[in-house]
Amino acid sequence: MHDASYTFAVSVNNPVPLSGPPVPGLPADAEMGATVRLRAPQRSEDPPLARVFAPRSAQAKGTVPLPLWIHDGPSGSPWCSVRPAAADTYDVHAPDGTPLARITRRPGRVLPWPRRVRWSARLTGAPDPVTGKEGTWYAWLIHTTTAPVWFLFALCMMLYAYVDGTTDDYTFGRPVRTRWRAPRTGLALDYRGLSKVYRCDPHRLDPRIAYALAVLQTYGRER
Repeated sequence: MHDASYTFAVSVNNPVPLSGPPVPGLPADAEMGATVRLRAPQRSEDPPLARVFAPRSAQAKGTVPLPLWIHDGPSGSPWCSVRPAAADTYDVHAPDGTPLARITRRPGRVLPWPRRVRWSARLTGAPDPVTGKEGTWYAWLIHTTTAPVWFLFALCMMLYAYVDGTTDDYTFGRPVRTRWRAPRTGLALDYRGLSKVYRCDPHRLDPRIAYALAVLQTYGRER
């Protein structure tokens, strides 16, 4: 674990079946589907901060594979599990079954009034949840007012790509900058959409919960 704030990224990979003897606590068909790595330059042989496992039966395209198990990268020891509790609700437990947090995702909408996607993590024993909304209000304002221009640009580039035979993606996504805060404690986790990295303060948020939030958000965005 880290003593100071640090930056990490989540990489969703093609599922890799486990090799060697069965890993305690994981199902027989568990596969590694994602890794958490420091943003600082690393050698390819350096272990990640954490590895994320899920059952092969849950690795369906377009869904978040659940349950998830997050293990320490260097040692391989289990850190926590993430299991569905209800729609857009997930329970995080320590390896011994101790409840660590409940994570909820409130979907965004346009009507009857706009609202952003909101992620919340209510930690066991904490008086207030850690919450974050996807996209800042000013980013959404710019996104909405410039959408017609970007749509025409994307349409023209798609026509050009069709004629030229290129496969570049010229679409633009919605704002996703997410800052998780808790009352009286300040910024705990910050996701920066342009660089696709998370900055975590381990003194304000348990890194296990930070990784669970980051993995769930990344799976939901990329699958």
